[in-house]
Amino acid sequence: MPLWSRRCFHALRCVAAAVGLTMLLQVGRAQVGGVVGPIECDPQAVHTDRLCVKLVEGSGAQWRDGKLVSRTGMDLTSVAAIFAQAMLRPLVYSVSWEELDAWHRHACAVLPSHNRPGHLGLWFHLTGATAASTANLRDQLLSNALIAHVHHEPRYVPASAAVPPGGDIPPTTPLFTSLQLTHNLSPQGHGVRRSSGVFGARGQDIKFVMLEQSFVLGHEDVCQLVASNFIGTVPALDMQYAQHGLAGAAMVCGDRNAYGFTGIADEVTARFLGLTQAGGFENGLAIAVSQTQPADLIMVVIIIQVPSLGLGTWVPVEYFQSSFDATLTATALGRQVVVPGGNGNLSLDDPALLNRFDRNFRDSGAVMVAASAAGALQRASFSNWGSRIDAHSWGDQVASCGYGTTFFPNFDILQSYSAGVAGTSASTPQLAGLVASIQGAAKKQLGQALTNQQLLAALHTYGPTTPDIIGRRPDLVAMFEGLGIIDGLMVDTPDLALTATMTVTMAGAPGSLAALFASFAAGDFDLGFNRHVHLDLLSLVSLGAFVLPTGTASWSLAVPNNASLHGADLYFQAVRLTGASPLHVTNSCQVTIL
Repeated sequence: MPLWSRRCFHALRCVAAAVGLTMLLQVGRAQVGGVVGPIECDPQAVHTDRLCVKLVEGSGAQWRDGKLVSRTGMDLTSVAAIFAQAMLRPLVYSVSWEELDAWHRHACAVLPSHNRPGHLGLWFHLTGATAASTANLRDQLLSNALIAHVHHEPRYVPASAAVPPGGDIPPTTPLFTSLQLTHNLSPQGHGVRRSSGVFGARGQDIKFVMLEQSFVLGHEDVCQLVASNFIGTVPALDMQYAQHGLAGAAMVCGDRNAYGFTGIADEVTARFLGLTQAGGFENGLAIAVSQTQPADLIMVVIIIQVPSLGLGTWVPVEYFQSSFDATLTATALGRQVVVPGGNGNLSLDDPALLNRFDRNFRDSGAVMVAASAAGALQRASFSNWGSRIDAHSWGDQVASCGYGTTFFPNFDILQSYSAGVAGTSASTPQLAGLVASIQGAAKKQLGQALTNQQLLAALHTYGPTTPDIIGRRPDLVAMFEGLGIIDGLMVDTPDLALTATMTVTMAGAPGSLAALFASFAAGDFDLGFNRHVHLDLLSLVSLGAFVLPTGTASWSLAVPNNASLHGADLYFQAVRLTGASPLHVTNSCQVTIL
């Protein structure tokens, strides 16, 4: 941050701490900070010719047939006169007003009265002819009692830090999964490699929607990132953002095969959405909500600047009220929204940020992610921190597709790999993958996904802490054990090559009896036991009966050198009998032959 910016930020912070109310009044008259004054119009951080405007709750405002009307009979003539001076559209226009109203009623029904989103149907987007005319519009709106919030549309920026220089497309791509150190066991990593042997932990039955400015399509190791998986128009290739989109997607859903990297939740159903084509953050998030179900995952890896605090003050996008309302609406509807905490080297608890990241003041319900200095359990120098942060992951030396600093044959972007992805753009997709893994495993093994509150509680409970306020580094293995997802069965590897050997371990009380079964396809049968049977009954084979003399027993398999087994999945599940207790069905496991 330049010296003058640091001095400006420090001065504002001191003023805010000493006279917080005065600061609020200087920035705008809304306590949450939705009404933004003249200091919030730096052209490097916002579009100075565009405004996001919300009318007061109860106004029933709707743009219908080119006119501003009220569904509640309120006189909106004064607002309509101001709106007539600009190009206008609803801020959220891809979902009907009736559906937005239903979303708002649901959110109000499930959330406490002090933490409810604004009605998304009451937000509008204005474009003025010039920056000066837009500033005049803003001043008129600020003085109108029917206006609840006004702010300039922010410029969205990928939450990335600099990357150091530096079917399989020919030439052959090596297998690089050994570079995915974040997949190692805790405390270095998240335990991804071990936990992904649990059936469901690869994100099965979870839909993942990623909003981004641009993407690289057709990479050899991210088969889901193709045009047919886009919601709406495919964004044009813009290399300023496209590799950022590719790297984030690959961390979540990169392919599990014999080359390149593997995504944390490679079996999610992935969909992609161009942020500009969707009309911005709020409408894009509404589209994503309309295309998903509760427990599905939405990731937006962008951050914004706060113009009043100087350049380099990168913070989460929900700083602005319209983005907060859209996010809280989505989480109230059961979606898991994962966002970066930002690269501003700031405390989100700083009074200069007007309590917008204070959970006791307002809480969007999104999973907010900070970054650590690679494997060290300490904050990365660029990462924001604070009580609003839910968890962290590595913020540099992260392996993914794109950029080409590790492998870049023939300068082919479709065969590019890097082990140096950085920023909260690196940590956030990893947390998104972990969330998909948790929810997929919970659905399969517990019979239902976690609620937003249960998910956040798990992130706040399992994993090593740091001296900094950046949340825990989630430990999937400990979490799965604590939640009962791992319940008596584990495999030592989630995937292996031909001729390699794998081991299945059964666990229970000493002296228990167990029987192990396998199949080449998954099933889902409720046979009246403690959990569903996840094996295909038609291809089911018994692998033997076992005594657990000290509480464990194991079974091993050497994979034959048979090329027809490439890509095959094996599914395992056991039953256990302990004394006079009822028959107990263990969790199920999945192993892929590469």
